[in-house]
Amino acid sequence: MQQPDFDTGQFEQEFQRAVAACTELSEDEARRFVERGYVRICGAFPRAISAAVVNQAWAELEADYDVQRDDPTSWDKPFMLHLHGYVRTRPTDARFNLIREAPRAFRVQADAIGGAERLPKGGRELAWSDAAVANLGVPASAAEVPQPRLGGWHKDGWHFRHFLNSPEQGLLTVPIYSDIMPGSGGTQVATDSIGPVARLLAGQPQGLHPDSVQGAGYLIPGLVEQCSEFEELTGEAGDMVILHPFMLHRACVNPTARPRFIANAALRLAEPMNFARALGDTYSLVELGVLWALQQNRHTFEATREPLAVLPGPMRKEAQAESERELLEVEMAEFARNGVETPIWAEEFGYRTNSP
Repeated sequence: MQQPDFDTGQFEQEFQRAVAACTELSEDEARRFVERGYVRICGAFPRAISAAVVNQAWAELEADYDVQRDDPTSWDKPFMLHLHGYVRTRPTDARFNLIREAPRAFRVQADAIGGAERLPKGGRELAWSDAAVANLGVPASAAEVPQPRLGGWHKDGWHFRHFLNSPEQGLLTVPIYSDIMPGSGGTQVATDSIGPVARLLAGQPQGLHPDSVQGAGYLIPGLVEQCSEFEELTGEAGDMVILHPFMLHRACVNPTARPRFIANAALRLAEPMNFARALGDTYSLVELGVLWALQQNRHTFEATREPLAVLPGPMRKEAQAESERELLEVEMAEFARNGVETPIWAEEFGYRTNSP
């Protein structure tokens, strides 16, 4: 819903200023990113990188899990999480420096965040590893139609306190390492989730514990049930998808014998995002995506607590896990006191709840 004081003409001027600064993204691609939260760039990086990553992934899977590349019946295993056939492979020492080896992918990401100068060291050290996220395929499984009432919806960022302007996750990047056809285990995204997430964070200057918005996060069900527009990420090897960091998404079962390989990378910004820039200071497309979702031309955000690094859940020892759980429970109780409770359907799908 458009806010009464939202000046669409002024927003368009800011958008055109951001587009003029882009070196790779077209106006249509930039607009899709701002208004829909993501865009796929065809042929963003050499297929040789895709081949190297996929070959390394199969080598690890064959050595560690007794998976055979040419035998789909060997893929039906619960590697991790609750999905059969879904597994993350480890990185080796290989690194693909984006400026040198995938310059188009680098330029696209720089366009989205307002220029390479907004990256640490100008992005000179930005690189992808050869780790992969594999969704091998379990042909006996039933396809999942994306909808709110499914497990696993989340906002990325399990390692920091979440603020509206957090620099730790300035952009999500998905390099596609294998062809992904529709209905073949592509990541499911809620394209209208930027608004609910932005409104939540705008109203929480104290920040949020990262566990609140992860795959079992108690706030996720209330966010995703505000969404009604869902898509799946598809593409060809060498394509790249850039997503707004507030995009809710989830892994889904791959009911085919077509294995899917991607990665999930994030850009750290040199400075926090700014939604109230001085006249003449160009907004990034990511920042404009937030303003578009909020239907505001400017938004002044001031955090009331300091940024905080948080050890990701899977890496916590018992004492650390208990400490973070206590902090999360304090936050959950505070939200409940303020009338924000997890929907009653959420527990069935594996989400934490702060409902009585």
